[in-house]
Amino acid sequence: MVAGMRLNRRAYRATVIVHVLASVAWLGVSLSLLVLTALVWSATDAPTQFAAAAAAAAIVGTLPVPVGAVAIGTGLVLALGTRWSLRHRWVLIKLVATCIAFVLTVLLLRPGAAELAGRVEPGSLIAVAPDVMAGPIVSSGIFIGATVLSYVKPRGLLGRARSGSGRGRARSSR
Repeated sequence: MVAGMRLNRRAYRATVIVHVLASVAWLGVSLSLLVLTALVWSATDAPTQFAAAAAAAAIVGTLPVPVGAVAIGTGLVLALGTRWSLRHRWVLIKLVATCIAFVLTVLLLRPGAAELAGRVEPGSLIAVAPDVMAGPIVSSGIFIGATVLSYVKPRGLLGRARSGSGRGRARSSR
């Protein structure tokens, strides 16, 4: 897509639907990982700890990368093909924060979950530090913040002084 081109109504609607579904799925994955890592940390029996760690590793090993890539890709299409361009601060903040979450997921969260799943055993309970929940807490916060930015759409363009003419309420359409 070339900068400055607009998506037609049908493409816009399809892209928004896919973007929202991917974004909601990514938040769901993140919240699920938070619940599972909290269970690994607080488990009082080995089978529960083992099952939670295995489930967390299975989820983080399969879902976040494709779902995140779709969310980022469709977000870029929307930023390039609608009036909500990368010149809007909130769009740029969402994109940067989401890309950071994606990179951290690939570089830290996936290997960390796999390592944790390799340490736990169904027959013996191990001590796990509460920082095992840090990644899911951070990613959930990023995705909730991105959701708020999408809804609120705070004003402010990059590289342009604010004019008094744009005092109307932000709309959620193209």
